[in-house]
Amino acid sequence: MSKYMNWELYDKPPEGFSIDKHTGSPLTGYDFYTNGKSVLNGGVRILVKSLNVHVNNIADNHHPVKKFILNSKEPKHDPMINRDVRQRVNVFARERFKVKLLQEIEFDLMVCQLEGWSMGSYVNELKQLIDDVYRRMAKTKKRNIETTSNPKLEFKDE
Repeated sequence: MSKYMNWELYDKPPEGFSIDKHTGSPLTGYDFYTNGKSVLNGGVRILVKSLNVHVNNIADNHHPVKKFILNSKEPKHDPMINRDVRQRVNVFARERFKVKLLQEIEFDLMVCQLEGWSMGSYVNELKQLIDDVYRRMAKTKKRNIETTSNPKLEFKDE
């Protein structure tokens, strides 16, 4: 008689044994049978070959696998190709960033208030940072406008 992981393997169930429908078998083509007692109270559990299942044919033991057929006839369209979609996504991202930024500033102001620090100086520092960013942006725009509006022709002597 052969064994599988300390369970005896039988072709037919011995007398007094019945199928255990509460546990699944670890071995394909076999079912658990018990002698009616709990394993904790001296019960015996064995593996008995299933009647309807051929052990050598695994396909009989499993449901048929559905084949995945791609029904898509046209290629997927990338929505980011459209300029309007990109612009709406950018606007949405900027709005989310503004909300997060305001939440961070409100939290910092609350900390200033709890610690007794000056909230006005903190807000002025933030305003100066934003003003510096604006000045740099305006300066860059001014340079670009000057270079494009006053083109210079240069000739090289050969």
